[in-house]
Amino acid sequence: MNSTSLNLFKTVAETGSITAAARNLHCVSSNVTTRLKQLESSLDVSLFIREKNRLHITPEGELLLRYANKILALLDEAELSMQGTKAAGPLRIGAMETTAAVRLPALLANFHREMPSVELNLKTSPTDVLVQQILNSELEIAFVADHQALHVDNSRLQTQVLCQETLVLVTAAEHGHVVTGADLEVTRPLVFVKGCNYRSRLGQWLRLQNIDYAEPLEFGSFQAILGCVSAGMGIALLPESVVKQYETSFPIRCHSISPHIGNVNTMMVWLKNREVSRVLNCFLSFISSH
Repeated sequence: MNSTSLNLFKTVAETGSITAAARNLHCVSSNVTTRLKQLESSLDVSLFIREKNRLHITPEGELLLRYANKILALLDEAELSMQGTKAAGPLRIGAMETTAAVRLPALLANFHREMPSVELNLKTSPTDVLVQQILNSELEIAFVADHQALHVDNSRLQTQVLCQETLVLVTAAEHGHVVTGADLEVTRPLVFVKGCNYRSRLGQWLRLQNIDYAEPLEFGSFQAILGCVSAGMGIALLPESVVKQYETSFPIRCHSISPHIGNVNTMMVWLKNREVSRVLNCFLSFISSH
């Protein structure tokens, strides 16, 4: 097993087919098939289940993919460290949907102007997913909400506060003023997928208010959430910085909630049990200075 075979395996896992992997690797399909079988034989495991023209990764393959991501990332770092002093290469960034929309565009644009050789790759996911992707070396850095996982895995994670968000309860514009849960006219939570810290905080607030609420409705974007809130389908808990930007686009109303639930830090998080790459170090320095 070497870096070439790991890169081939990773490409097959990401594309899900021999043909697509061969196209990405600029070689013939038979070569990919042969080298993949050689890798499976050397490890004495099946890395994929073959069904018609599609490959499905096995649990053993999932485990190897985690190591492949780490090893190939380290090889990229080693190569970059041998190059000049100017930062260059990929930087995989993760962020919550709301942070990516409001806090990051200007920062990333300015960073790209200063460091045009850094290839920025931004993915959005809930906090829980982003933390796990950092631990699995699938991302170099992520912007997440401060929550328990950061403290549980503190021995492996380095964190820094980016900003503090104030979360507000959002209702349709015609909804009456909300001071306590008893003032709610609708109680169905409109939320991001499981793993979102804001979703957890909304559920916590409703339980503290002794409110029985219906099963949450999940959405993939905050624009979809705000649109459905404005239509009276339910309520949401979102950063005030996001909501304020969309008050003219959606007929919605904001309500303050208790600070111990409504105030939350947005954190930068990265692995601290390995040497920080030049690219990541430049990014951290840039964020700190801005």
